[in-house]
Amino acid sequence: MVTIALPDLSTTFLIASIVPIIIGFIVGVIIRNAIKIGIAIAVLVVLLIAVGILTPSQVLTPLASLVKSGSTQAAVTAYANRVAGYLPYSSVTFLIGLAVGLWKG
Repeated sequence: MVTIALPDLSTTFLIASIVPIIIGFIVGVIIRNAIKIGIAIAVLVVLLIAVGILTPSQVLTPLASLVKSGSTQAAVTAYANRVAGYLPYSSVTFLIGLAVGLWKG
C-alpha cells in the first residue's frame, strides 16, 4: 500500500503555494482586460471604416510597417522572453490562478 505524506503547513510552504496563485490571478486579469480592450479597439476601427471616417489602408499601412520592422520585433520578443522568465508558468498553482483570473477576472 502506498502512503501519501501530507505537506507540512509551515509558513514557508503556505507562502510558496499562495504567491503563484496570486501572481497567476493577476496575470489572468491583465490578459482578460487586454483582450477586452483589443476587441473594443477592433470594433471601433471596423465601425469607423463602415461609417467612412477611416479607410482600410489607413489602418493596415501602420500595422504592416510595424510587422515589417525587424529590429522592433526582435526587441519586443526579447522583452517578452525576459518578462516570461519571471513568471512561474510551470507551477500548477500559477496555472490554477491564471485560469481563475481569466475566468472570473
